[in-house]
Amino acid sequence: MNKLDIKPIDEALKSHYKDKTLSDQQLDQLMVMQSADSEEKAPVKNESASQSLLNRFLPDFQGSRYAFYATACLLAVVCLTVTFSLINQPPISKRIMDEIAYNHKQDMPIEVASSSLDEIRLYLDKLSFPIISPAALGKPNWEFLGGRYCSINGKLAAQLKIKNLADNSIYTLYQAATEGAAGSSGAAQLTEMIDGIGVSIWREKGLLLGLASSP
Repeated sequence: MNKLDIKPIDEALKSHYKDKTLSDQQLDQLMVMQSADSEEKAPVKNESASQSLLNRFLPDFQGSRYAFYATACLLAVVCLTVTFSLINQPPISKRIMDEIAYNHKQDMPIEVASSSLDEIRLYLDKLSFPIISPAALGKPNWEFLGGRYCSINGKLAAQLKIKNLADNSIYTLYQAATEGAAGSSGAAQLTEMIDGIGVSIWREKGLLLGLASSP
């Protein structure tokens, strides 16, 4: 083939398509295909636009959603833990008796020594209640020796030393303004041995009273 007969590629294409035209039927088919293709792509475009706006105004939307789920799960675990903890706690009367037994075993020295209840009251003046002489522990069988401050059920209370004059044994008497700890006034006395310490609690004149003794 003579090299002079070879046309450049652009001229060859122009020459090939110069007389090529679409028939009316082909043109209609092309328009239909183009219209269908545009409809299929439109939702994707809209979705992309919506996602773009969401990312623009809420850039941390995905992270916030995951943080919300994590926080909700953590709160659920905490609530379950607290619930099971409360369910497994012993009754308040049992906890108070355990605390009285513990305080009695510490054998802390008295801060004011006196057999006069009035003098003990004057010294322990930070209490929110007046110390009483329990009906079952009055004279002539019992004698006050003195007292000090202590804590019962998280509240300031009185820890008193008293002597049983019948056998000269020393007891620790507790008085606190703890509401609802052992029922109403006149409720039955609760008695239990805790770690070798005899503990009794009851209510009298609106106060919680506790008595502890060693064997």
